[in-house]
Amino acid sequence: MSDLYELLGGSTPENNLAEEYAGAVDLFGRLAGAVEDGNLRYAWEKAAEVRRYLERFERRVQETEAASDGGDPFVRFTGGDLDGQKVATAAVAFSQAYRAGKLLHPVDQIKDDAVKAEVQASQERTRAFRDELGI
Repeated sequence: MSDLYELLGGSTPENNLAEEYAGAVDLFGRLAGAVEDGNLRYAWEKAAEVRRYLERFERRVQETEAASDGGDPFVRFTGGDLDGQKVATAAVAFSQAYRAGKLLHPVDQIKDDAVKAEVQASQERTRAFRDELGI
């Protein structure tokens, strides 16, 4: 288990949800890149993957109940016992691995100082490695 994952508490429902989100962010970035490149076939494939990821994300976060308002039925979100702040911290941290994640969620959005420091240290290790390779 990585230091970051340990800092975030290991395998928790919040971290699992955050990983799903980060995967969707990665795919959205790939979709954006395909559109920028004019590669519509790849964009079509990524759009389908984004949709599947978002549907899976919705199923994970969805906790609803049937309700009615004057006889008109509707579905109401009832929340759940997930800690939204933990999901937010992990989602930003996990999203840093992807181009779109870095653009959407700057590291400064991480409020937990230890998690922020680990993400920044990881980015610095990656930069140093890429510099050694001349990339």
